Amino acid sequence: MSGSVLVVDDQELPRRALVTELRDLGFSVSEAADGEKGWDQFCHDRPDVVVTDLSMPHSDGLALLTRIRSRSDIPVILFSAHGTVQTTAAAFKAGANEFFCSAEVEIEEIVNVVIDATRTGRSQDGAQVLADHWVGSSPATRHTRERLAGLAPLRSPVLVSGPPGSGRSTAVRLMHEFGHSAGRPLANIQANSHALDPREAPPGAVHLENIETYSTDALTYWSNFIRTRESTEFRDGPRIFLSSKLSLHELAQSSEFREGPGRVPLRFAIELPTLASCREDAPEISRALVKRIGASVGRMIQLSPAALNFISNQRWNVSQRVLEEMLHEAVVFTRGRQIRREVMVSAFDQHRRTLDTFREQHLAREKELLISALERNGGNISRTATQLEKSRSAVYRLIAKHDISPHRKHRTRQGE
Repeated sequence: MSGSVLVVDDQELPRRALVTELRDLGFSVSEAADGEKGWDQFCHDRPDVVVTDLSMPHSDGLALLTRIRSRSDIPVILFSAHGTVQTTAAAFKAGANEFFCSAEVEIEEIVNVVIDATRTGRSQDGAQVLADHWVGSSPATRHTRERLAGLAPLRSPVLVSGPPGSGRSTAVRLMHEFGHSAGRPLANIQANSHALDPREAPPGAVHLENIETYSTDALTYWSNFIRTRESTEFRDGPRIFLSSKLSLHELAQSSEFREGPGRVPLRFAIELPTLASCREDAPEISRALVKRIGASVGRMIQLSPAALNFISNQRWNVSQRVLEEMLHEAVVFTRGRQIRREVMVSAFDQHRRTLDTFREQHLAREKELLISALERNGGNISRTATQLEKSRSAVYRLIAKHDISPHRKHRTRQGE
């Protein structure tokens, strides 16, 4: 026989007997003593079949089945010595393929069901499972899905880079939901609140958003946090995700990041493509977004062929987030069941004008704050970085971006 099986049972003797029987038949078998360890093993091994006891400490068989069904349709076989009509119904409702409910469960019966299951079904490919969540068929999008599927089951910290609106938070959420930390909270950590609250229960994963904006103290804290967990091969504590709008190349050039919190995550990194680099996906992405937006506002609506053609012909030098905002506006202001081309053209033009104004205001405000901080600190980069709650390298990037001198006095308002 071929195939991999995960056996989960808190009773060691019957578990070992089933494991031995399956291995003797040629199966690759892993085992766990409760549902929590079973979930970790499932995420690590990706078995073809799971056999699990119903009643176990920490996390029972139904909880394990529910978590497995959140990411896979593989055959799951439950058994219990003390089942009832209610537990049988609950097992099948939760997605069990078979449920043995008897104090006299024979190993041979379970083995025969496992053999049948491996013949009729295999686990789905991780990239295929993610296809409904990360839409698109371009080479860049397919590559992204494959990377996400490969990184999701790992325990190691993962770094996600990509321009604003490219879907960094979505990528982190998918890897969390399809990884071993699924079913537990995902905490989004901002730069100005870099430490976990010791009074609260630890989350299943933490997302360090916009890591390039973190202060030196925050970078040191998370660098030590990662090193501590590295000593246990990241088996203890929450899983760690980092994200940044900077490219992987830019992040690797910063010694403060490369030798600090990025030392391990840079080896497990993914750079998300821009919408412009996979513009052939724009119609497919738009259809999916309109369907989701329509459902959220209680409307059945779709894009007309002419509207889809307009979307296909754009260069899309904006982010996917902006595309979503345009489509949301189009859904809201469309009376019928189809979004016409004219509505999309209007939404596109309106957002382009709004974005141009916003960019100008944002850049002016960013430059004004930087110059003010530099002047107050006499051009000292370290003190300026502390005041702005940024790293030194982030301050240097801003100085270069706005083409200013840290040691020269600047006039920030007209007439000064």
